[in-house]
Amino acid sequence: MIKILIVDDEAAAGNILKVLIEKYIAVKTEIHYCSSAKSALEEMRTFNPTLVMLDIEMPNMNGFDFLNMASDSSFDVIFTTAYDKYAIKAIRFSALDYLLKPVDILELQNAINRHIIKQQNQNQQLLVSNLISNLQQKDPNHFKLALSTSEGVFFYDPSEILYCEGENNYTRFTFTKNKPMLVSKTLGEYEDLLGEQGFLRIHKSYLVNIKYVSKVDREGSLMMSDGKQLAISKRRKEIVMTTLRQH
Repeated sequence: MIKILIVDDEAAAGNILKVLIEKYIAVKTEIHYCSSAKSALEEMRTFNPTLVMLDIEMPNMNGFDFLNMASDSSFDVIFTTAYDKYAIKAIRFSALDYLLKPVDILELQNAINRHIIKQQNQNQQLLVSNLISNLQQKDPNHFKLALSTSEGVFFYDPSEILYCEGENNYTRFTFTKNKPMLVSKTLGEYEDLLGEQGFLRIHKSYLVNIKYVSKVDREGSLMMSDGKQLAISKRRKEIVMTTLRQH
């Protein structure tokens, strides 16, 4: 059974989310609702949720303040929010889930399914702590990227990443110092996440950190600072060359 605490200052939004969960989520649930972060903290003294569906923008105490106050508790979190580019980027960097309002049924089902898979994950509080740390940064370039693997969760500055290689639905990270790491997310997801951090997609299989590109040859490949030679796809060559010249 999933014990869910919905925290949203808008009662209508909270009730709609409760109805959607009861109607479209197949597993058994116990759902409590709170209209403020303060009342949610009080509710958690007697109700120990496995999942908190948390609105971000609330008066007096927002969702992130709530997480700070509830940091000793062990629960998964899915944020429910209107579009906020900075907050969503911090959430994604921390490998946590979010749902945009109005909540889409399929996205809700997928998020709950991911929660069920993660229930055995003992590293959830580390992800929340990383999110709080990221939100304290004034510049998203200083966000730490959370990478969850079968061996645990690890945190890296984007500047520590040399390049990423897509392997079907997985991405292999190569770092400046640490050993390579395989993560169960697609390369496209990391292209979207790291594109503003100086990373460039040069091929369907490669995403590179521009600062570690040593040279580009006439045959259509580039060399990274570790000596690895990576192919540039013909389709991407023009934009790759233009981007590299600008840097």
